[in-house]
Amino acid sequence: MDYDGDMQKGSLRPLAVLVLALFAQQPAFAGPEVFQVSTLAALMAGVYDGEVTVGELRRRGDLGLGTFNRLDGEMAVIDGRVFQVKITGEVLEADDSLRIPFAQVTAFRPQTTLTLDRGLDLPGLERALDARVANPSRIQAARIEGRFAAIRTRSVAAQAQPYRPLTEIIPKEQAVFDETMAEGSLIGFRFPAQAAGVNVPGWHFHFLTADRKRGGHVLALALDGGTAALEEISELRIALPGGIGTRTSATPYDPKKQATGTDR
Repeated sequence: MDYDGDMQKGSLRPLAVLVLALFAQQPAFAGPEVFQVSTLAALMAGVYDGEVTVGELRRRGDLGLGTFNRLDGEMAVIDGRVFQVKITGEVLEADDSLRIPFAQVTAFRPQTTLTLDRGLDLPGLERALDARVANPSRIQAARIEGRFAAIRTRSVAAQAQPYRPLTEIIPKEQAVFDETMAEGSLIGFRFPAQAAGVNVPGWHFHFLTADRKRGGHVLALALDGGTAALEEISELRIALPGGIGTRTSATPYDPKKQATGTDR
């Protein structure tokens, strides 16, 4: 999680009204889509308590990332299992009863695979993936299996009320972890520029080692080789407090009135 930006307090209302107007119950796994809990704008503003549970999230997809209520660590979803990377670096398999303020998952069905060269850093990895994106206006999901000569990740401590905006917490209150020659998995999503306010434009990765004992939000890496699987997704469904919203192409915030920074 790394949202180094500033959302205006008054900007939450237009998006919330639009999404709630489309509100309806839908069956799980209705088709290729990203299921998202809340919005980046809400998280930026300090909405750290959600109503969707880990159990519900697992019904909606088997690959994803996010955080937990009170910002209690980083979330990585892989093979239908949900992991919590704590501020101490400990990795736990999350109980289905835990609740979520922000996350995204998909029922991952890759359409494209590619071999990744040794020596790629994080920007180089993003460029290599972008080169295989057919439609940059759609959401991309990625799973990368590889060996990392070096990888730097982080996690965040659970917060206490009254909650502060995210920009007052990150990067000041984070723990950073460095691994070398680590085998593991990257879970990534790429949202288009027009999704600003709904999610982070560009790529966003979380990491888990192959033994699922270390991980976190990815800050930097040096790849020693690996493979990537990609899926292009055109549908986004957003769950807001009180229930689950329908698929939506909600109008994003005006980028001139906000500064989105990075990702969670």
